[in-house]
Amino acid sequence: MWGKGILNGMRITMRNMLRGPITVKYPYEKVELPERARWAVTPTYDEQGRPKCTACMACIRACPDHILDLEVTTREDKSKHIERYSYELGACMMCGLCVEACPFDAIEMGHDYELAKTSADALTCDLLADVDAAPIKRAASAERPARPARDATPAERPAPAGADPVSDTKEVTPGD
Repeated sequence: MWGKGILNGMRITMRNMLRGPITVKYPYEKVELPERARWAVTPTYDEQGRPKCTACMACIRACPDHILDLEVTTREDKSKHIERYSYELGACMMCGLCVEACPFDAIEMGHDYELAKTSADALTCDLLADVDAAPIKRAASAERPARPARDATPAERPAPAGADPVSDTKEVTPGD
């Protein structure tokens, strides 16, 4: 049929004209982002307002861009003090690997998407500065369940009585 393409194009045009606007007036209206949206890394805090970071450095090892930096001092009583925990916002690809690696949920991906800065120096920020690290709470060894015994490998198993380990092995030659 002649004109089928024109009619289909007009149908699509009319449907989009009647749909209404899909844009927002940005500075005055803001888009509601989904919960799983990933933006800049932010620290999390416990009920008393203290940071949850234990200075285990798992996030630093997991970061593929090497943008996290943690300066820690260990005191005589084995407690840790975070001198500076910095984050380079301008180099972060916001993959979330550091958040996934943190065993204490001490950092999360924030929801602030207005990340523009007026200077390059402002792209490096301190997440935490001059705070005590959260203590690692470990269960008492008596409360922990016993580790299950692993099966012995064939090399570790004792040979049956009367067996000669050398004569019981079969030589494999090429072509067998």
